Amino acid sequence: MEQKTTPTITELEREIDTLRRRVAELEAPARRYKALLDGGIVSMMIYDGESRVLEVNRRWEQLWSLRIGDLAGWRLLKDEQVSANGSMPLVEQAFWRGEATALPTIRYDPVQADTLQKGVARWVASSLHPISDGAGNVREVLQIHVDVGELKRSEDELRVQTAQLEAAVAERTQRLAEQLRVSEEQQRAITELSTPVLRLWDGILALPLIGQIDAKRAARILEVLLQAIVDTQAEHVIIDVTGVPFVDAEGARHLSDTVRASSLLGAQCVIAGVSPAMARLLIDCDLGFDGVPIVASLQDGLRRLLPGRDGDRAMGAAGQRCPRPVE
Repeated sequence: MEQKTTPTITELEREIDTLRRRVAELEAPARRYKALLDGGIVSMMIYDGESRVLEVNRRWEQLWSLRIGDLAGWRLLKDEQVSANGSMPLVEQAFWRGEATALPTIRYDPVQADTLQKGVARWVASSLHPISDGAGNVREVLQIHVDVGELKRSEDELRVQTAQLEAAVAERTQRLAEQLRVSEEQQRAITELSTPVLRLWDGILALPLIGQIDAKRAARILEVLLQAIVDTQAEHVIIDVTGVPFVDAEGARHLSDTVRASSLLGAQCVIAGVSPAMARLLIDCDLGFDGVPIVASLQDGLRRLLPGRDGDRAMGAAGQRCPRPVE
C-alpha cells in the first residue's frame, strides 16, 4: 500500500505562489467588468440560459426607469416587441448557439410588454454576448444597451429642417420663376415700346427711334416695320432718328438695310432728324441714302408727304374718297 507523502513547505509555498498568480490573472478581467458595470455609461443586464434576468446595473435602471424586481416573469426569448422587430433569430443565435451578435436599433417600450407595463420607451442599439462553460454550454448572456435617443432625435430634427429647407427653396424658386416671367414680359414690352410703328395717316407710318441701335435691336426694327408695312399697305415710312444719340458704322448699315427692305415692299422711306455727327458717319461709310428724302424733323417729313394728298382732300368735296387721319 502506497504511503501518502506530506508536501514539503517548499512545495506548499510554490503551490500558494501559483494560486496567487492565478488569482491575479482573474482579478484583472473582474476589475474591467466591474468598471464597465459601474461606469454609468452603458446599460447592462445579465440573463441566465433561459433568458431570465439575473442582474442589471444602475445605468440600466436609469435608462428604463425600472428595477430588477419589475422583471419577474419577463423573458427576452418570449418578448413580442423583439419578435415584431425581426430580431428574435439573432437573440436565439446568442442563447442557443452561443454566438455574440448585434441587434438592430429599436424603439423599445416596456409599457407594451405584458409582464412589465411600466417604464419609459427608448431608442437603443444593443448587443448580446454569450458566456459559456468549459463544455461550450451557454450559462449566461450579457446584453449591453446604448441609448441612441439623442441621435435619433437629432436625425428627426435634421429631417424636419431638411424638409423645411426644401420647401423654402421650392417657394423661393417659384418666386424667382415668377419674377423671371414678369421680367421677360417687361423686357418684351420694353422691346415693343422701343420699336413703335405709328400710323399717322392713311398709307403713312412713322418709326421714331430712341437709344442705341445694335444688331439685335436692328433685327427687331426691321421685323416690326416690314410687318406693319404689309398689314397697313403703307406707301410711306418716316424713320425719325432724332432720339438716337449715336450711331456707329454697323448701326448705319442696319438703317440702310431697313430702308432698302421697305422699298422692296413698295414703301418709300423718309429719314428725319439726322444729326451732324450721323451725317458725317453716313458719308464716311458711303451710306448717303441716294434717292431717300432726308428732313429735319418728323413734322417736316409729314408736311413733305401730305401736300400731294391735298388734291385728294379737295376731290372729296366732289364725292371722291378723302384720306383721313388714323383714329
